[in-house]
Amino acid sequence: MSAGLHRFFVPPGLLGGPRIALTGEQAHQISRVLRLKVGDRLVLLDGSGHEYRVRLSEVRSSAVAGDVDDVRVSRPEPRLHLTLYQALVLRDRFETVLQKGTEVGISRFVPVWCERSVVLRGDQIDAKRLERWRRIVTEAAEQCERGQVPEILPPVRFTEALMQAAAGPALLAWERERERSLQAGLRAVLVQRPTERDDRNTESIGLLVGPEGGFSSIEVAAARDAGVITVSLGPRILRTETAGPVLAALALYEAGDMVPFVHQLADSAAPERA
Repeated sequence: MSAGLHRFFVPPGLLGGPRIALTGEQAHQISRVLRLKVGDRLVLLDGSGHEYRVRLSEVRSSAVAGDVDDVRVSRPEPRLHLTLYQALVLRDRFETVLQKGTEVGISRFVPVWCERSVVLRGDQIDAKRLERWRRIVTEAAEQCERGQVPEILPPVRFTEALMQAAAGPALLAWERERERSLQAGLRAVLVQRPTERDDRNTESIGLLVGPEGGFSSIEVAAARDAGVITVSLGPRILRTETAGPVLAALALYEAGDMVPFVHQLADSAAPERA
């Protein structure tokens, strides 16, 4: 089994042959940080649904090479594809959402400027910050053994996020909701009960989580007018960095996606290697 082996996502197209080579930061990480040696194994993934267990044959700071021992099916992504529209919050809190949300199984993150968002440096979410966020979700996906890296989109204003979310089923977590529970909201938007759904079918739901001060009454009214369902996360007020991962985990549970995975060899189903 590949449990316990270091895992790395690599660019599409790098895998497929019997031998692989890595350079740059990954070669440095393997050789100097992790101090792996010739003969050690690691797992490489390219998001194609398979993972490649590789035995190292050459280890240098500038380049690492190895031979593919076997190919296995990656852990499946949730059938319920979740997009988290997370209000922008202070940097460490937002990065916590990215990390923990990736571990839970969120498929896409959309940072949102809300009326009560309090973020240092104003609107300056530049390419460097986005790259850092992508690195965080990649490392989290490697750590929790996901087969794909969640997508992170550039930040949008609440009105644009609402237009995107309202294109499909969407739930908005609101601390003042007094009638509809999260379970009731999920049952209203899930097409079928988990026992009736085919494993090949997927559904998509948008989840909206506000900033530290919550969504404004104007934002909540706009969401309801757009068809977004407001739901309660219970009698206790959750921090914004807690609400998103909790909301996602409960949605996946209700959809029947929190089930064990048996990791088996998949050489017969693997892509052909040159």
